[in-house]
Amino acid sequence: MKPRHFLFVGRSERLVLLLLSLLVLTALVLHLVGGGSTGRLSAASRDSLEQLVEASTDTLYTSKDYVGPPGAAYRMGGVKKFEDRVVLDLNAVDSLTLLKVPSIGPAFARRILSLRSRLGGYYTPLQLQEVYGMEEDLFLELKSWFKVQSPPTRHPLSSLNPDELPRHPYLNLRQTRVLRRLVHRHGKRLSWPLLMREAEFGYDDSVRLSPYFP
Repeated sequence: MKPRHFLFVGRSERLVLLLLSLLVLTALVLHLVGGGSTGRLSAASRDSLEQLVEASTDTLYTSKDYVGPPGAAYRMGGVKKFEDRVVLDLNAVDSLTLLKVPSIGPAFARRILSLRSRLGGYYTPLQLQEVYGMEEDLFLELKSWFKVQSPPTRHPLSSLNPDELPRHPYLNLRQTRVLRRLVHRHGKRLSWPLLMREAEFGYDDSVRLSPYFP
C-alpha cells in the first residue's frame, strides 16, 4: 500500500474545510451588513453614557449673573438649587426640595427619606451621619440646612402591646425580647429606669430610643 502524502486532502477533510469556509463567509457578511447599525448603536450608547455622567453632576451654584452652561437645567433634572441657605424640617421635607439643597442628588435624597421612613422620623439632624455613604465633609456641609421641627413617631412605653411591639432599627432582637418580657411584667408602669436595669439596655440605648419610646 502506498503511503499517503502529508498534503493529501481526503473527502472528509474537504467537507470540514467547506463548512469552515461557509462559517467564515457568513460571519464576514453579517459584519459588513451590521457594521453601520453597530456603529450607530455604539455612538448612541456613548451619548447615553455621557448624558448619564452629566446628569450625575447634581450640584450647580448659580446667581443672578450666572445661570450655568447651556442645557444645565436638563442635566440637573429641571431642579434649580437654592441660592441662599434655608433651614428645612427634616421630617417634613420631600424629595424635590431635598434636590434643591447643594450637594444632594437623587441618590442621597432617596437615602435620606429611606432612613427617615425606617426610623419613623429623625429626632436630630445629627442622625444624617447614619445615611449610607454620608462622608464627614458632606455631613458638615449639610447639617446646617436642616432642623427637626415635627417630632418622629412615638410609641410610649406605657402603651406598648407585648404582642405587637413596633420594629425599629435601634432595637435588636435581644432587646426586643427583653422589652416584650418587661411590658408583660410591668405594663403601664414600664419606664426607662426599669429598662436600664437590664443588661441589654444601657445609657446610650436610652438616649437613642427614648425619642421613639418615651
